[in-house]
Amino acid sequence: MRPLRHGYTNDTRGDGNVVVKRYRGGRDDALRRGTELGVLERLPVGLPVPQVLGAPEGALRMRQLPGMHGQDLIDQGLQRPVLRACGELLRRLQQVDVSQVFPDAGTGTGWVVVHGDYGPNNMLFDQDTFRVTGLLDWEWAHPGDPIEDLAWCEWIVRRHHPGAARALDELFTGYGVRPSWARRQEAMVAKCEWFVQRSVARRAWQDHLALTLSWTE
Repeated sequence: MRPLRHGYTNDTRGDGNVVVKRYRGGRDDALRRGTELGVLERLPVGLPVPQVLGAPEGALRMRQLPGMHGQDLIDQGLQRPVLRACGELLRRLQQVDVSQVFPDAGTGTGWVVVHGDYGPNNMLFDQDTFRVTGLLDWEWAHPGDPIEDLAWCEWIVRRHHPGAARALDELFTGYGVRPSWARRQEAMVAKCEWFVQRSVARRAWQDHLALTLSWTE
């Protein structure tokens, strides 16, 4: 198996058919693995997520999904169809029964399934139709506010693909609504603050937080 590109925290390797993901990077490795395993086993059929083939200690074995990585497509200048597809899939995800995916968690009014790191950085696409073929890395999933994933998808684009930010209208068109900038920025800031408190790369996240606070729509 060879290391897969775009893996930043964990050791993820594939052979074209199977992916093995070994959790690395902190004291919460077991928790993140358990979260991802539970969510993948309970998400309804029809969503483009990996099939779990096994759960060896400290790892997951999953079916490798086809498609081209979203960040690679954006780097090729294809951000508009990619971001529209991101919005469309997020709308579908938020229609899933949150109590089915998190049966043991209390849920607030209006809460949805939150992926926790939603964006083209964790998505695969058919490079001809731009249909999403894979939504990956569910280790941060939780029940929460619908604004969380939408705002974080925008954050990923603004932070890592600033030249593509002009195409963010497509994300909201696909999603079907454009919440206020104040709400979106508040959600981005809250997520950065969360990482400042728990990430081993605290200084880097402090820098991300400062940049996020400086943004205007």
